[in-house]
This record gives sequence, structure tokens and C-alpha cells, in this order.
Amino acid sequence: MIKINLLPVKDDKLINEAKGYIIIALSSLAVVVVLIILNSSVLAEREQESRLRIEEADKEIANLKSIMGEIQNLKEKKAKLQEKMDMIVKLQEQNIGPVRVLDELSLKLPSNKIWIEDLSLRGDRIDMSGKTLENQEVANFMKQLENSLFFSNINLKKVAKDKVVDGVPMLSFGIDTTVHLAGRQDQPAPAPAAPVEAGGQNKQQ
Repeated sequence: MIKINLLPVKDDKLINEAKGYIIIALSSLAVVVVLIILNSSVLAEREQESRLRIEEADKEIANLKSIMGEIQNLKEKKAKLQEKMDMIVKLQEQNIGPVRVLDELSLKLPSNKIWIEDLSLRGDRIDMSGKTLENQEVANFMKQLENSLFFSNINLKKVAKDKVVDGVPMLSFGIDTTVHLAGRQDQPAPAPAAPVEAGGQNKQQ
């Protein structure tokens, strides 16, 4: 059977070209759809990763807040404990400190050639005065005080001639010093005492 094409040749060509364009368009559209789907999948994975990281960061922040809270509690407990310890030390100083200081003074007297006649405590300073037979005894006494944990900043106020007792000339002296009722925590190396001259005052006063 013989088929006869009644359409013009040009129209047939245009139809074929149109079909080609449609196929290309559909292919391009399919590619675009596939790319969109792939991109959406990648974005969804990244979003999920971001959410996981945010959750981990929130957990870490919560953990750090908990640790900081514990540290703050420890600091408060330490402050309260330190306050109690300071109070105990203060009570010990008030009850035992003066007795220990007086005992230390008696132990630091270098010999029976020097003795203390008067002593007064004002704040953290002790003023003392007494008698001695020799200048060197005063210097030795000051060295002993410098080596003690209970005294610092020893200052010689005076050494002067005093009355004669049974033909023996006496010297009077005055010393003031800082007192540490609980004892010093460190003991610096003692500095040499300044020379003492009868009838005069220490030049370092």
C-alpha cells in the first residue's frame, strides 16, 4: 500500500525540530530537578549536622555552668572556713599570745646584767624600759629579739647613765618593737644591731 504525505515538506521539518526542542527542554528540566533534589539533600544533611553541633555546644555550656557553680560553692566554703580559722587564731592570740610573748621576752634576756622594769602594749607595738650594767647587754638583747618569731622592727629609743647602786654605775634603756602575738610566718636574717653609746640615743632612731 502506498502512503502519500499530504503535508508540505517544510511543516514536517518544523515538527521534527519542535520535537527535538521539547526533548532537550524535558532533559534539561529533568537535570535541574535532579540537581535541586541533590542540593536539597546536601542542605538537609548540613542542617542536621549543624543541629547536632548546636546540641553538643548547649550540653557543653550546661556542663561548664555546672562546673562554675561548683567552683563558686567551693570558693564560698573556703571563705567561710578561712573566716573561722581567722577567728580561732584571733582567740588564740588573745588568750595565749601575751603569755607567750612575756615568756619569750624573759628567754631573750642575754644575762642577769640586764632586766626589764616597765612594759606596755599599744596596738602591735611594745614599749619597754629597764636597767643594765653594760651597753653590750642592750645590743645583745636587741639581737635576741631580732632572731625571735614574735618581734620585728626593734628600735632603741635611748641608753643613758642612771644612778649608782652600791658603787656600781647603772644604765637605763628604752626599746620599742612590733609584736606578733601568733608568731611570724617567716624569719628574715637578722640585721646587726647598731652600736650603743652611753648617754646618747641610737643614730638610726
